[in-house]
Amino acid sequence: MKKFTAIIIVLALCAASLFAMMSCDGKPADTKAPETTAANSEQTTAAEEQTTKAEEQTASEETTEEETTEEVTTEEVTTANTTAAEATTAGSGEAEYYEEEVALFEYRDPHTPISAADGRELACKFRLNDGERLIGLILESCPTWQTEGSGFVVELYKWDNDYETTIIGDILYSKEFTDWIDNAECKLDFSDVAETGFPTGTYLWVMRGTTSNVGTWAMDPSDDCEYFENGVSSQNGFRSDAVILSPG
Repeated sequence: MKKFTAIIIVLALCAASLFAMMSCDGKPADTKAPETTAANSEQTTAAEEQTTKAEEQTASEETTEEETTEEVTTEEVTTANTTAAEATTAGSGEAEYYEEEVALFEYRDPHTPISAADGRELACKFRLNDGERLIGLILESCPTWQTEGSGFVVELYKWDNDYETTIIGDILYSKEFTDWIDNAECKLDFSDVAETGFPTGTYLWVMRGTTSNVGTWAMDPSDDCEYFENGVSSQNGFRSDAVILSPG
């Protein structure tokens, strides 16, 4: 019995030794698998990096192309707009103008009020230089002798040969003023009847009182103008200004 037990023990030891030897023989095979996996992982990582770089390069090229396209498009639009603006300016054929007020009298004493009461007419004949356009008129000071309720009419005519012929002709502009304030300035704007003003030529403005105690102030006459009181030549330089557009 003891021999049998000893034999079993010996057989068990041999089996254990054999199992250990088999385990040692399997280690290289078990070790190779991780090495192969690591190599494959490195290859996969390298491939992914190359793919990422290629995608980044493609994206960069696309962005650059888009930016270039936008720059070219913007430049083309800007150039087109500039060309259109230049063409409009060149093709308009219109000169540039600046506005100025030209005195139709001389600033010298005495300073005298002249009455236009009850239909009396005060008038001034003047001429525009070449290229000028008449856009308004200013009567610098219209007295009422400190009374209230005064009124008058201002008319504009194109000069025609003489005073009588002119005032029976067409009226270019007419405006009535009522309840006038003593010595207030009277300003006329002709844009309602002539959007770009009246062209170069000779004109006559006429002030006609519609009530008593109304008129305008006068100083010395200008050599470039002619003045009338009730159709008769006068040496009173009525204080008025022509508002004109002069070519620049």
